[in-house]
Amino acid sequence: MSRVCESETHEDRVIETLSRLPPKSLMRFKCIRKSWCTLINSPSFVAKHLNNSMDNKLSSSTCILLSRSQAHVFPDNSWKPEVFWSMINLSIDSDEHNLYYDVEDLNIPFPLEGHDFVQIEGYCNGIVCVIAGTSLYLINVLLCNPATGEFRQLPPSCLLLPSRPKGKFQLESIFGGLGFGYDCKAKEYKVVQIIENCEYSDDQQYYYHRIALPHTAEVYTMAANSWRVIKIDISSETYHYSSSVYMNGFFYWFANDGEKYILSFDLGDEIFHRIQLPSRRESDFEFSNIFLCNKSIASFCSCCDPSDEDSTLCEIWVMDDYDGIKRSWTKLLTFGPLKDIENPFTFWKTDELLMVATGGRATTYNSSTRNLKYLHIPPILNEVRDFEALIYVESIVPVE
Repeated sequence: MSRVCESETHEDRVIETLSRLPPKSLMRFKCIRKSWCTLINSPSFVAKHLNNSMDNKLSSSTCILLSRSQAHVFPDNSWKPEVFWSMINLSIDSDEHNLYYDVEDLNIPFPLEGHDFVQIEGYCNGIVCVIAGTSLYLINVLLCNPATGEFRQLPPSCLLLPSRPKGKFQLESIFGGLGFGYDCKAKEYKVVQIIENCEYSDDQQYYYHRIALPHTAEVYTMAANSWRVIKIDISSETYHYSSSVYMNGFFYWFANDGEKYILSFDLGDEIFHRIQLPSRRESDFEFSNIFLCNKSIASFCSCCDPSDEDSTLCEIWVMDDYDGIKRSWTKLLTFGPLKDIENPFTFWKTDELLMVATGGRATTYNSSTRNLKYLHIPPILNEVRDFEALIYVESIVPVE
């Protein structure tokens, strides 16, 4: 009996040790022993590894997944967009407030060619959901685990038409928005896609002759590997401005239908909701996007400094007590004026905000010390055009 206990204790220790290793090490270990390969691929081990990785997110170092794109121009003046994903590990000396970071470029061969853009549209549990295409009519949706290098290309949309209409009063459909996350009730990953529909009152299809039609939506589940149409009841004039943010079984988008608001989607009951932003009508402040802040949804609000039009005054508002219908907002932070700041990405510490400055420079701002520091993230070729960033937790959650 004692030998059995000792054997079980040893096995438990092996599992515990393996579950705390980075994905790269685990991918190598799968080739060492067949029993380890079976263990690492098991759903229980994948869940245990994810839980340990989520706990490590609270450590002194924070991992940021940064997506950069730039145009690779060839001698014949042809060009090809290239997308680079990098991991930035950020940490701060709590005593001296010194910032430390290192940048690792990920060598992940992209499985598709001939695309003009690649955008991160959603993130959950180490998996990013990206769209790639040549226009908003020709969209490929892919799931990728950057830590393992796995990709899954989703089947074509059942709502998105592959080209523009050829005549007036014919249906045009374009990509409108996308979210990716985990449905805790059904215990499965889901992708929701919003399609904007319209028709034109003239054959030339000028924008000012555009007639907006009701949006449509569809949901993809990994288990079924197919799309199905769902109900959506939002204004036909609604447009999303941001990639989705996932939190606790909900997607969130920053949206506008003449009034800026947050559009949310409950993965469990598959219903869309409208959330009003705080009223700032008495001032020149305007909301511009949303992001995660300490396990809450936050929105960035800004205006030009009246005394210096090149500087920006900033506010961060946090949404509290949201249950699908009720919500309240609290102003978390006021800071500025700051020069040449274009867009905030996310809080990577309680008082550290990651932002992008004019010229595509990643910066971090400490609200306690009011220090603004530029991160040296060199372009791989020449000019970096776009930045996307999110707080990232490595996992071995499969997408294939």
